[in-house]
Amino acid sequence: METPTNLTVDFLVIGTGAAGLTAAITARKSGLDVLIVEKNDVYGGTSAASGGMIWVPGNKHSAKLGEKIGVSDNQDKARDYIIEEAGNYANIPRIDNYLKYGPEMVDYMERESEVKFFALPYPDYHGWSAHASRVRSLQAMDYPAGSLGDHVAKMRNFLPQTLFLGFAIGSSVEMKLFMSAGRSVKSLAFVAKRLTSHFRDVLKYGSGQQMVRGRALIGRLAKTVFDLNIPLWLSSPAAELIEENGQVTGAVIDTPQGRVHVTATKGVLLASGGYPGDRKRRSATYPPVADAANFRGIWCPTNTGDGVRMAEAVGGTFNGEVSTPAAWIPVSLMPGKEGIDGVWPHFVDRNKPGFIAVLSNGKRFTSEAGPYTDFVPALIQACEKDKEAFCWLISDQKGINSYGMGFSRPSPIPRGHYIKNGYIKTGKTLRDLASKIGVNAANLEETVHTFNTHAKDGKDPEFHRGENLYDVYNGDDEHKPNPCIGPLGDGPYYAVKIVPGDLGTFAGIKADEFSRVLRSDGTPITGLYTAGNDQASVWGGAYPGGGSMIGPGMTFAYIAARHAAGALPEAR
Repeated sequence: METPTNLTVDFLVIGTGAAGLTAAITARKSGLDVLIVEKNDVYGGTSAASGGMIWVPGNKHSAKLGEKIGVSDNQDKARDYIIEEAGNYANIPRIDNYLKYGPEMVDYMERESEVKFFALPYPDYHGWSAHASRVRSLQAMDYPAGSLGDHVAKMRNFLPQTLFLGFAIGSSVEMKLFMSAGRSVKSLAFVAKRLTSHFRDVLKYGSGQQMVRGRALIGRLAKTVFDLNIPLWLSSPAAELIEENGQVTGAVIDTPQGRVHVTATKGVLLASGGYPGDRKRRSATYPPVADAANFRGIWCPTNTGDGVRMAEAVGGTFNGEVSTPAAWIPVSLMPGKEGIDGVWPHFVDRNKPGFIAVLSNGKRFTSEAGPYTDFVPALIQACEKDKEAFCWLISDQKGINSYGMGFSRPSPIPRGHYIKNGYIKTGKTLRDLASKIGVNAANLEETVHTFNTHAKDGKDPEFHRGENLYDVYNGDDEHKPNPCIGPLGDGPYYAVKIVPGDLGTFAGIKADEFSRVLRSDGTPITGLYTAGNDQASVWGGAYPGGGSMIGPGMTFAYIAARHAAGALPEAR
């Protein structure tokens, strides 16, 4: 890449996650000359390693699925649900613009890019609400890696620990089939077919050729970027914004060939992934017990708050007025393994029969099958007077054999290595296990006895596990009477330590309904936009359903690009 010292474009995009790429495509299709810069040496950001879902009420795919399965949904119902979720942090103009432009963004991207979605019968996370639904989440269709040619080598991959022999499982529907392969002939046939196809590709091409979930979404977006000949500079972090007379007119980019001053005549978009890797700002905004001994998540390691710092330097405002600063997930950490490769996100095992989670006092503290964004806040609250928030996920032999446990796969995959290195603790009896993990033994025995008494009937009177549609969806469909509740049987027992982790940040740059960065007095900074996790959460820190980060990221990126191109009305 030969890089000039000075360059002029219409629109500069900082970041290559789903938000950044959506903005670049939209701006280019709106007639603007676009440049994308990326701090990392690969593109895709946190989005590439994610589930790749987007939560967009009122889109055409969800409407069609709703008709098919008999689920009604409309924008008024969705609006009530969002406001209910956001509570005191609801910003009505931003919420209304999201609902207005979200479905339009879906249509636009499917019409103008390689992106194609399908609707999932995936429940909103708080199904007890009268305004919740189960047709609002979309997933990108799988995409062949070969379509990207040599560009695929520079895309960020999934977390290697979540792959099985290099194979990535696709949608949540596909996940269910994989989890039941040992108990269902139909599921086993599906899994055999998928694995056969994968290994055929590995033998022929050296790697799997079917991109799924986040990589499918980023792959489709990237293919469009490259087809449109939009320049994408890797290993090129933005150092600072250029400001003239209160207006942002560009940015200084540090490229491998040297520093470049980029003038952006229509605007700059900050979409650099939020601040989960900024230790100082984390310590100022995260609960101490959640961050004291753990600096882990499944966000991109280069997401260190560059966008927030650059916005503040030109008068932008950091918005910490959210119900929670991060999108929480429960994680376990592999002993002796540093960095993101040593983190396991517990999305599916804790939801299954034969599992409970207890504190060091041996007592449960919440529904183990609840949304991950609820599980961790409950853990933080339960441990608020402790030095560190943590719990133990406990399973019996049948549970770990059937569903695995964190890094450990279901049987017949060996798990001896994880026991030997201390990741999994074992005990022949509950009292034996309690002594290994430092848990009150008498309380643990009583907790399991009480849980089992009701679990045999599929009940959990203490925390109502399995009464939320989300719980049931992520359980084992073949387990009756409740897909996510089953008593713990006889030993041996297994335990893994769970700590708070996160997908990224909810606090961030304060923006208006047109994605413009706002000063402390509420006025927008001309020429400066923000989207993705750089932008403070439109939900005020809530998490309505699957895809509640990428959905707003893409929608507000679309809004920003259209606004910069003069295709949307002025906000004031």
